[in-house]
Amino acid sequence: MSTDLVIDAHMHVWDSTWLPEGLRHAWARQGAGRRLPERCPHEVFGRVAVGQSDPDAALTIAAFDRAGVAAGVVPVVDWTIVGQPAGEHLPIAELNARYEELSTTHRDRLFFCAGLDPRHPDARTLFERAAEHPHCRGFKLYPAAGWDLRDPAHAWLFEALVERDLPAVVHTSPLGGDPLQVIRCRPAEVAALHALHPTLRVSYAHAGIDAWWTEALDCATGWQHAYLELSLWQRVARDDYPEFRRRVRRMRDQVGAHRLVFGSDIIRGPGQDPQGDELVAWLSMVRDLARPHAGEPAVLSDEELSLFVAGNAVRLFDLKEHA
Repeated sequence: MSTDLVIDAHMHVWDSTWLPEGLRHAWARQGAGRRLPERCPHEVFGRVAVGQSDPDAALTIAAFDRAGVAAGVVPVVDWTIVGQPAGEHLPIAELNARYEELSTTHRDRLFFCAGLDPRHPDARTLFERAAEHPHCRGFKLYPAAGWDLRDPAHAWLFEALVERDLPAVVHTSPLGGDPLQVIRCRPAEVAALHALHPTLRVSYAHAGIDAWWTEALDCATGWQHAYLELSLWQRVARDDYPEFRRRVRRMRDQVGAHRLVFGSDIIRGPGQDPQGDELVAWLSMVRDLARPHAGEPAVLSDEELSLFVAGNAVRLFDLKEHA
């Protein structure tokens, strides 16, 4: 597989109004408290996520074209329970259906992993309905919303994923803040899934960035179907490129280049990477892993790089359209 093929295996497309109002209020509280003097959250609320809105994916596809990205996978997050109770509320079934519509419009350019909080009373029906969407290639699980991966009440979900041969993308990062319980997303919690469901393909979304990255690496080690997905790692590469290379080398040595997945977690809109500059720069830093740097040898071979930027995502998400 050529390194010319690139899949952004973790990116987002949304409109601010698609997010539960309760979640937007929480993000307003976060934004209001980021500097002194602190502001009133109500003053911030009207601007929450507006700069990251690209509801028809026009900016996203233009950025893909500029950066040479063949396709992207959207992990849909089900915040509908943690985002209650407050005002406007888009049901998760409707949200998943919108991503099927976007993926149909942008054929072979967009795919998605459906969002599902297993605490919904009709969670099994929601699962079956989402899994039937032709462009659904997995499920995004976000335990920080307030539920436990190891709760026996949710075992059916992982059994259903194995039965349908669909992967689970699990958020593994301490990043979150109000109103989330990020401890439920520790990589050690995800690792328990491997023992209970060893054939389930599991993507460690964000690979523990930044505080948990060694835990994510160690927890993924030794499991055949564990993948480390490096979205958001552009911030590590920007801050300390030699350190970024050192970490990727350690991942390659410990779990193998065939378990590393490229992603950006860019939520594109008029206020975030509207022209695709960040995506272009991130890809450049990743491609440089196959070249010597500052007197140090290449981290990845050309073949390993091609697995990282596309081949592993094609296999993980069954993107047969790009095989």
